[in-house]
Amino acid sequence: MTGVLLLALIKTMFFLRIFDNLSYLVTLIRNVIYDLRLFMIFYLILIFMFSLIFGVMGFQNYTNDKELMEYFEKKDDYPGIEYREIGLFFGNIISVIRMSLGDFDFDAIKYMDNLSNIIFWLAWICIVLMTCIIFLNFIIAEASASYEKVVQNIDNYLIFEKCYMINESENMLYSSKESKKDKNKFPMFLIIREMDQ
Repeated sequence: MTGVLLLALIKTMFFLRIFDNLSYLVTLIRNVIYDLRLFMIFYLILIFMFSLIFGVMGFQNYTNDKELMEYFEKKDDYPGIEYREIGLFFGNIISVIRMSLGDFDFDAIKYMDNLSNIIFWLAWICIVLMTCIIFLNFIIAEASASYEKVVQNIDNYLIFEKCYMINESENMLYSSKESKKDKNKFPMFLIIREMDQ
């Protein structure tokens, strides 16, 4: 049901392009997300690598200590219990994403040994510097540049969107190959001329 609702949201955004005022926003959002794709891929690689570091350290992994695990089995609340259903690997990914967004939870490090604790703090400093400070600022700067680019060419983008929707509606009307379009009602090209100012 969640997947269906996400697809419905995407389709709703698709149909909002019909209205001129909303077409501007939808085009802006789509182009900014498209321009950020490389940054987001690099961000996901950083998240994945830092989560592997946490996995090697045993962050929120209490299975190595039998006494600690027996103690936690009696309790209903302990660090990392929210990730019990998805597993340690995905739990570490979510923990790194939370840290990269500034949501710091240090309860689990109380149960780590001294060496792992030192490695955790070094990894935490790297996460904060790389993802939270540097990388998110890059994404904000790139989103601003992409926004400026779209705003400068918004009229061209909107005309392109309208032409694309006209073409799609014509293809829906005449979907079979045997039916032929009337060239007067459905021209092959839409020519738009504007006066120079």
